[in-house]
Amino acid sequence: MARIALRNLFSRPATRRYPFVVREPYAASRGRITIDFPACILCGACDRHCPANAIKVDRGEGLWRIDRFACVNCGECVVACPKKCLFMGNTRSAVADFSDLAARQEKQVREVAPKPAQAAPVAPKA
Repeated sequence: MARIALRNLFSRPATRRYPFVVREPYAASRGRITIDFPACILCGACDRHCPANAIKVDRGEGLWRIDRFACVNCGECVVACPKKCLFMGNTRSAVADFSDLAARQEKQVREVAPKPAQAAPVAPKA
């Protein structure tokens, strides 16, 4: 037991100190989808090819949205884009992106139906 304690005391740690020491991503790893929005023509090809339905394109309003919690990082949208304005980098953000979650929760709050009015209490029969 003492031998193990001494070996651990004088050797390097087995883990990384994550926020301070970040591992380099593998070359073939998939990361975060980014868009060059000025080059996008809002054709909707990425929306149609997304197997998780994480991308929503609205031509009328000029909106392109991605639900990062639903995205499975398959890269089908990048392959399907005719203008090649979608990119998949192999780095991930160290900070969580909760903007999609906040928008989803706001939408759910708006979609909740109001409670029906309660009927007046009925007097007990004597």
